[in-house]
Amino acid sequence: MNRVDQHERRAEIEAAAFALLKEVGYRKTSMLLIAKRAQASNQTLYAWYSNKQELFRGIIENFGLAVREQLQTALNEHRDPLRTLKALGPTLLRFTTDEHAITMNRAAVIDSSDTGVLAKAIDEVARDGIYPLICALMQRLVLSGVFASDVQPEEAAQTYVALLFGESQLRQALGNLPPFGEQDMVERSERAFRLTCKLYRVSPKSRA
Repeated sequence: MNRVDQHERRAEIEAAAFALLKEVGYRKTSMLLIAKRAQASNQTLYAWYSNKQELFRGIIENFGLAVREQLQTALNEHRDPLRTLKALGPTLLRFTTDEHAITMNRAAVIDSSDTGVLAKAIDEVARDGIYPLICALMQRLVLSGVFASDVQPEEAAQTYVALLFGESQLRQALGNLPPFGEQDMVERSERAFRLTCKLYRVSPKSRA
């Protein structure tokens, strides 16, 4: 099997695993069930993934890839940082608060008493992969004169993330808040963007 075929086969297996996760829950989702659903051999499944935790870990990392790529590309190409910040919100919310994310967050809560692999993967993707790029974006906003020169990028990043998410992830994981639809994501993103700019952006008068 060449690299392209292997990538496509992995995607099919991971899609089957996630479908089972939604249907029967984390505890009942086994490597055997995944193999049957994906029409894959146990030998292939265990050769690529040592256990179901590692399989779902890969899915989590793939979920975070779009966010990292969007931010990294914008930073590398020196795009308008304010427009980048405005566009970032919906992407972050899809990664953390849509139906797929809630399903995986709940699996991570259940797995935390067993291996903790899923919770660690979610934390690593957010803390090590995405959050440093948000800080870098805030730094770019300061250096470009959009945000005030005394703004600390990490503080601005923390504020933006808090305004964007609030307690939504916890409430959704507990079943007290439904998944966000596209309109919900747009509205929350616009609010977080507006309030962050209100706190840190240099006013037109001070620029003159």
